Formats: sequence, C-alpha cells, structure tokens
Amino acid sequence: MLVEISIIVIAAFIVILVIGLLVLAYQLRKTAREAEKFIETARQHIAPLSHDMAIIVNDSKRIVSSAKGQVEKIEKGVDAIRDTAINLKNFEMDLQERIEKPFIESISYIMASIKVIYSAISLFKGKKEK
Repeated sequence: MLVEISIIVIAAFIVILVIGLLVLAYQLRKTAREAEKFIETARQHIAPLSHDMAIIVNDSKRIVSSAKGQVEKIEKGVDAIRDTAINLKNFEMDLQERIEKPFIESISYIMASIKVIYSAISLFKGKKEK
C-alpha cells in the first residue's frame, strides 16, 4: 500500500514537472519570437536613423562653409536631432516593453520549476530518513 502511494506521488510530481517544463518551453518560444520581432524592427530602424544622421552631418558642413542664409537649416538640423532623440527614446521604450516582460516571465517559470524540483527532492529526502 505504501509503495503504491509513493509511486502515485512520484508520478504526480513527474506530471507537474512535465507540465511546468511545457509551460517554460512555450514561454521561451514566445520570448524568442518577440526577440525575432525586435531584431526585425531594429533592422528597419537602423537604416533611417543612420540616414538621418548623415543628412544632419551634411547640413552641418554646409552651414559652416556658408554662413549666409543658414539659420533655417540650423533649425531643421536641430529638429532632426530632436526627432532622432525622440525616435531613439521610443525605440528604447519599445525594446523594454517587448523584451523585459517575456524575459521576467521566463525567469519566473524557471525559478518556479527549480522550487518544485527542490521541494520534491526535500520531500523524498525526508521520507528516506524515516
């Protein structure tokens, strides 16, 4: 009778562990998809940002070489820098939003799985000593 109960308890822990591992695998897959989306978004944003920076540098060179009538171009350059800074800030916030939450959830699932395993080991160690 005691052996059968032990086998049932072990089987229940294995089922819980497998379910936990499946949830962890799903969360890791979801995190990988979000990372892939982020990489694609980053790739799309890098070219326009570098293009904007190249335009700003070229405008700055023209301003230095020709001081006449360049006040408007300086304002455009400042607006472009401000817009680029805003775009970078939005990009950073988007990155944090897309990666941070799934990463924290994955870590939570890993820690929960480790705690379940540790509890199972502690439970079996306690039964062996009796």
